[in-house]
Amino acid sequence: MEAQQMVEMALSCGFHDAAVIGTEEFLFVPEYRQYCEENRCGNYGRNYGCPPSCGTVEEMKKKALAFHKGLALRSLTPVDSAYDDEVTKAIKKEHTRMTNALIQKLKEAGMTEAGRAIMAGPCNMCSSCRMPEGKPCPHGEAPFSCLSAYCIDAMTLAKSMGISMEWSPDEVSFFSIYLFDRK
Repeated sequence: MEAQQMVEMALSCGFHDAAVIGTEEFLFVPEYRQYCEENRCGNYGRNYGCPPSCGTVEEMKKKALAFHKGLALRSLTPVDSAYDDEVTKAIKKEHTRMTNALIQKLKEAGMTEAGRAIMAGPCNMCSSCRMPEGKPCPHGEAPFSCLSAYCIDAMTLAKSMGISMEWSPDEVSFFSIYLFDRK
């Protein structure tokens, strides 16, 4: 599938921006792992897609760089206040739903290679992660992790996508990436 087709499909699925970029353009910032370790989202050690279970910073970088390309996606949603956690969590969940729906459409359109999703938040493939109960993940290697777990810099990602990124209190942006073209 051609890059332009992928971008057009992403835009038709509701993403504000989309671009196919090379994984060599990712900026990995190991210090971002501290945000996971501070457990700001409440999933550290409680979700198979989150640290420490997902892997070390180096292991996550290796997972990402096992692919040549990624379809980078951004949603942009107007809000009354970007500080409203309940609203932003719902938007993040919708971004994840859109990303999963797009991946399914890509597969239906002939993209047969198994890629890897990097999402805006923790894995939510199950209604609740089995990790806190000590049960194995039913998805094996399939749980997804977020940009923070991979330590991928979103500002550099936006720049690689050809968009300028500025924080605004009245809109929320989330990013995800679908990695493909395995090395």
